[in-house]
Amino acid sequence: MRMVALCCAVLALGVACSDAGGVDADVIAGPEKAAVQGALNSTLASDSSYLLLAALVFPFVDRASRQVGPGGDTTRVVAIQLDIDAAADSARLVAQLSAILAWSGYDSLANTVDTVVFVVGEGANTLPINDSLRTRFSPDTVGTGTGFAIHQTGPSTYIAWLARAGALQITAASYGSGVSQSLGTLDFTRFRGTGHGAYHMTAKLIPDSSTTIMTALDFSGGVQALKMRITGTLP
Repeated sequence: MRMVALCCAVLALGVACSDAGGVDADVIAGPEKAAVQGALNSTLASDSSYLLLAALVFPFVDRASRQVGPGGDTTRVVAIQLDIDAAADSARLVAQLSAILAWSGYDSLANTVDTVVFVVGEGANTLPINDSLRTRFSPDTVGTGTGFAIHQTGPSTYIAWLARAGALQITAASYGSGVSQSLGTLDFTRFRGTGHGAYHMTAKLIPDSSTTIMTALDFSGGVQALKMRITGTLP
């Protein structure tokens, strides 16, 4: 119930808190963001780490860097960090997550996206992060993470692969001054900045493991990053 209360509080802040402007080349158009979230929701509706980020951070994700590969394909990338340290009665709710969201092949006419990669690991405040990817992980287990690759095959159909091996590395992150808001007894601070690192992942098809894929991305040059810090006392 405490986590539900926290998620509701963040959603109450509203997407209106976004400060993206149309002059920024990294701004994500609304339909494109919806296509990416549709792909994520299709596969990760029961993944607790994704649900936490989707409720507490994704509403404020409105920029993603563009990286052009050797073949000319463009991948959009954003680094995400979540830092919760809030009092809850006689205990504390503490959670730290770092994630990379990357996608390519958005079709503005069909409002579909070819491929979405979501890699998430433990930790947010202590860098560098070097998390080993596996099929499942707990934010309480240092040095672990997991990942998914999702391919859209039709207007509302998807296939997905789950990590079996690999790593998420965040070597550095820098942020500007945060924008803080209070909602009751909770304080929310949103930071924008730049994240540096890389990931590589070997994944197998869900659910039958019949095919294996490999995906990797080097963003050591820096990509858009968003961090949400939540402190205070849960209602």
